[in-house]
Amino acid sequence: MNRLPKHVTLKHLNAFVAVAQESSFTHAATRLFQTQSSVTSLIRQLEEALATQLFARTSRRVLLTAAGEAFLPRVMRLLADFDGVIEDVVRFGAMERGRVGVAAAPSAITQIIAPAAAAFSAQYPGVRLYLSDDNSGRIQRKVSAREVDFGLTSRWADAPDLRFDALLEDRFGVLYREDDPDLRPGRDGAMRWSDLAQRKLVGVVDETGIMALLRARADLPVEAAAPFYEASSTTSQAALVKAGLGVALLPALAAQRVLEPGLAYALLARPTVVRTVCIIRHKEYPLSPAAQALIGAIHGYLRAAKLPAGCKRLPAKAEA
Repeated sequence: MNRLPKHVTLKHLNAFVAVAQESSFTHAATRLFQTQSSVTSLIRQLEEALATQLFARTSRRVLLTAAGEAFLPRVMRLLADFDGVIEDVVRFGAMERGRVGVAAAPSAITQIIAPAAAAFSAQYPGVRLYLSDDNSGRIQRKVSAREVDFGLTSRWADAPDLRFDALLEDRFGVLYREDDPDLRPGRDGAMRWSDLAQRKLVGVVDETGIMALLRARADLPVEAAAPFYEASSTTSQAALVKAGLGVALLPALAAQRVLEPGLAYALLARPTVVRTVCIIRHKEYPLSPAAQALIGAIHGYLRAAKLPAGCKRLPAKAEA
């Protein structure tokens, strides 16, 4: 049988439960802050819609029929589930609970998101965070597919469904062995491109914002876009540099994350290369209140943070 009753509302179901539990239309009406006649009318409408008698009326009491007894526990579960769903949505909007997913470059997670998340989580302890470190290409795809709420990295490729909000500028430099006798910054603290001549470069694999930017610059040495060695991450790059295989071109924020004893870093002089780290979000879907609050925490952290030399915070743009 596929026929479903029409015109059954939550008011009908709440009235049914109240009468069943009170065994009285009068007491049920008092409990529901309604008149007895309105409760009686609701029960009559419900029974007509279901084509089933739910109550047996006597002069003293109102009793459930067999059909009413079978109906009651299921209605109570339904109303409890409904109340729970409503409460969950209200708490989600109030950020008492929820989940925020972010895909970001490893350096952005280490240097920006993690410290910003500490303040965010202190204010919204019921909101769970999911952080995924990845390269720029996959980050954009995750945001497009709505696998995460937003991304934080440099632009890898144009995408009509994505919005790129510039967060900071991050200038490139060179990561090298500290004991290299032939590599020393000039008086201005910067390294010259000519200093890197005859040096093997350690790059990263495709789909990174770093490589996309280097390959887009025709004014750079050809080796910058075609490194001799390739690593899967900046951590792997640093390991190869430390092993003496070559030097790596890295933005200051990424270099800060992998610097360790035995390695040194210096910004590159002209032609300078600067990547723009962006908050990447979907154009068609609004951010949840929790995701918006985390972005706000990121901006708040950057306003007070001491960034590495070569990094510059950009002013936040007002929402369109």
